[in-house]
Amino acid sequence: MNWGGGATALATDAPAQVLRVGLDMVAASADPHRLYSVDSRNLAFHIFEPLILPDDGLGIVPWLATGWEMEGERTWVVRLRPDVRFHDGKLLSPHDVAFTFCRLDSMGNGPLAGLIAGVEQAVARDAHTLVITTRGTMPLLPHVLTLLPIIPAPDGWKGIYQPRGCAGTADGLAALTEQRFADGKVPGTGPYRLASFRGGSSADLVRADTYWRTKPHWDRVQQVLLGSGVARARALVSGEVDIINQVVPESLDFLSTRADIKVVDSKPLRTLMLTVNLAGPLTDVNIRRALAIAIDRAALSKRIAQGSAEPADQMAPPGIPGYTPAASIPFDQAEARRLLAQAGIPEGLRLRLITIEPFARVAEGVARYLLAIGVQLDIRYASVGDALPLLRDRDYDLFLGSRVPFTGEMGYSNWELLHTPQPDIKAGSQNDSGYSNPELDQILSQAMVEADTSRREQLLQQVAVIASRDLPFIPLLRTTRRWAMHADLRFDGRVDGNTLATLITPASASTQ
Repeated sequence: MNWGGGATALATDAPAQVLRVGLDMVAASADPHRLYSVDSRNLAFHIFEPLILPDDGLGIVPWLATGWEMEGERTWVVRLRPDVRFHDGKLLSPHDVAFTFCRLDSMGNGPLAGLIAGVEQAVARDAHTLVITTRGTMPLLPHVLTLLPIIPAPDGWKGIYQPRGCAGTADGLAALTEQRFADGKVPGTGPYRLASFRGGSSADLVRADTYWRTKPHWDRVQQVLLGSGVARARALVSGEVDIINQVVPESLDFLSTRADIKVVDSKPLRTLMLTVNLAGPLTDVNIRRALAIAIDRAALSKRIAQGSAEPADQMAPPGIPGYTPAASIPFDQAEARRLLAQAGIPEGLRLRLITIEPFARVAEGVARYLLAIGVQLDIRYASVGDALPLLRDRDYDLFLGSRVPFTGEMGYSNWELLHTPQPDIKAGSQNDSGYSNPELDQILSQAMVEADTSRREQLLQQVAVIASRDLPFIPLLRTTRRWAMHADLRFDGRVDGNTLATLITPASASTQ
């Protein structure tokens, strides 16, 4: 896997071109630390870069860092590349990484707070070496760092990161306003600079001539919002855009028959799930279990997803540490009806479900299964910009969304989604259901610092069993991500959903 340069980069004398990308979602903010979502990463990782990259198999490869190793049980030593410059010409240093940690810490229990949970200190050892000290063993720290875009420290700042406040950072942090990011005035190390930005609508990126690796093929990249799947397909066929993401089933048959269009899929590692609002009518776990076992996931995957999905009977995909057959959720509508009657609602229930347009067919399929046990869903399709605020405000009974275990196992995802929200330890920053279970918190906390791989997996499996018992989330399907593009382009689908211009090349172009 490569994000630009190296094996899949085009020669630098390739003709300048514009790549037009039609997306279901364009980032609502140009701040790379503001939101945790595919649309945010789609923009951020053109401009900013992490120390370590995820590959498409959920492994990791060096990027801004050349390597890393542990010294003892609580210290990671990370070596940085000596030749990386930000867009303004400043050389990357360990102080930039430490300041990035300070920036996340200053944002409280924000969406990316869990990335530095357990980090006790980050300090420069020399011009190209960062030493990270943790409160306990953090064996997956390198995997977690793949999600953290690095920003520059203020000129002259050579401090250290410590939780709950870094000395001498107040002015530098205050300068990192939403508008400065939107205006492209915060430099990154990535292959592109932000030329113009309209939150949730469009982003215009220009190639960074200072990029430290081989420059990407495209001189300019335009990201445009095409919120409807049908609208994205039409724009692709008409030539308004060159590539689209989130190909919806309604468009697949038509696009697949065209010789001038090709469709690619990622591996099926994204879990579609229902987030349950535990403050509403679903406080009774028997009602939640009735909903969970009323859905025939195997039939749903065949009838709705057109070959792009597999049944998901638990949150973890098979083969990912944290998966266990003991956490599997069965299909049993007779038992579902019995549980509803036991809960005192034999006549049925009416619930509000919120989702976004790409998940429309799944939402409608779920509604049909639940209607069979007397539960009626009122489905509301929110715009991308409105979906996250509605999720955070818990203005729903059920919310249909998705999740990918980006770190290659379930520890970090569970820490964000299932742990009781605790800003002081940066836990539960994406726990929007209101779920809290001290038993799960304790086991998960043990797993996060367990160095023994087998023991860690056992702990994560215990977490999976508890989550399938308590059901703050109801898993549905394991889906691919799907793109369509003009046939003269080459792009291999990615499980993380990133549509990165550095990975999109003319199919006929020579590589180096």
